Amino acid sequence: MMALHFVAGHTSIAAARAWIDTEALLGDLVAIDAPLLQLLSSELITNAVLHGPPSGDVTIRVRDVDGQIRVEVDDESSSPPRLRAADPAAVGGHGMRLVDAYATRWGCDLRGADGKTVWFDVPRDDAVRIPRGSA
Repeated sequence: MMALHFVAGHTSIAAARAWIDTEALLGDLVAIDAPLLQLLSSELITNAVLHGPPSGDVTIRVRDVDGQIRVEVDDESSSPPRLRAADPAAVGGHGMRLVDAYATRWGCDLRGADGKTVWFDVPRDDAVRIPRGSA
């Protein structure tokens, strides 16, 4: 399993998202709905950059877990993500709701003073579809 380590910063988000696409291809995890994988990955990466310590370390991993694609994002914040009741017209605050709605499962593993790992799983096949009426 490969990992990408970077210092949190807005310019790192696009590069990290591109790395996940490459890792999915190299790991033969290409049967997934790629835009969904990108969207959910981007949400976790963005949260790590925005809500973790400025210039903190972020690590991303992509791997197969029980036939599903798992994306894991480590950051140095010990605050777990929250599902917020966001205003539908608001620009932000929807990320974890998207992860909750479209991932097979997701979670947060707290590592004490070392921060946390937020992760999600999506199927390796193309069975994931956006539910009608939620887009």
